Amino acid sequence: MAAYFKDYFHRIFTNVKKSELIYWWILRGLMIYALIDTLVNGKDYSGSNPPVQIAANLVGMFAYEIIQFFPKKSKLRLFSPRFQNITALGFLLGSFGGAYLNLYYALPMYDKILHATGTAEGVYIGYEYTCATQLKLRKTCPPQIAALNSLGFGFVLASGWELFEFTYDQFFGGDAQHWNIQNAIAEAGGKIENIFQMFPIHDMEVFAQRFPIMDTMADIVMNFVGGFIMFAILRFFPYRHRGKNDINALIEAQASAEKNEDKAVD
Repeated sequence: MAAYFKDYFHRIFTNVKKSELIYWWILRGLMIYALIDTLVNGKDYSGSNPPVQIAANLVGMFAYEIIQFFPKKSKLRLFSPRFQNITALGFLLGSFGGAYLNLYYALPMYDKILHATGTAEGVYIGYEYTCATQLKLRKTCPPQIAALNSLGFGFVLASGWELFEFTYDQFFGGDAQHWNIQNAIAEAGGKIENIFQMFPIHDMEVFAQRFPIMDTMADIVMNFVGGFIMFAILRFFPYRHRGKNDINALIEAQASAEKNEDKAVD
């Protein structure tokens, strides 16, 4: 057991830069503070359940350390720790900013911006997953295909979130899709201008009728924008398919070395 944990911490401190660990723990510290404050003061900052959301997202901030506990053959252990630089920030913006500071309603369009950044994170994670799969299967892949695969992965996650919101509202009495405009206005402190800023309000009655579909479609639009921005970044800067981090070159070098070993044995 001691050897197992020694190897575990060796992987963590070998693969993760000191600056990244410091950055992670700063973000985690803010989340821990928010969790303790919501539990001690018993306040409901967003009309949902901030302690549960904050606690769940805090666990998500340890994703890299968690997957390093997975079996050695798991492809998830081949993820670069760089992915947590982005995902940890996403969890912070969602829980600390959205639930704890209530920025979903204090800042116009905050929720829509998070939908864009969330899908961008999904595409980024998809790229890491593609790279981990390559390393696991020891197969090369053109960076263009890796980026395209990542785009699809991100949109699957974004669609999954919309399905979660629908299911939560339908079967558990939630209002994630804002099907009840009165609830949305109440959560926004009674200010209708805080609940939606993407389209102007010309007719309040029509706006109230169309608000649920407008809210969901706005989410989808922002998912599209964020996903394609990250796709463009990965298309022109496939950081794990170039330079010293080129996994295709690594896979080819390993295959060549094994072939030479086989020849030497023969």
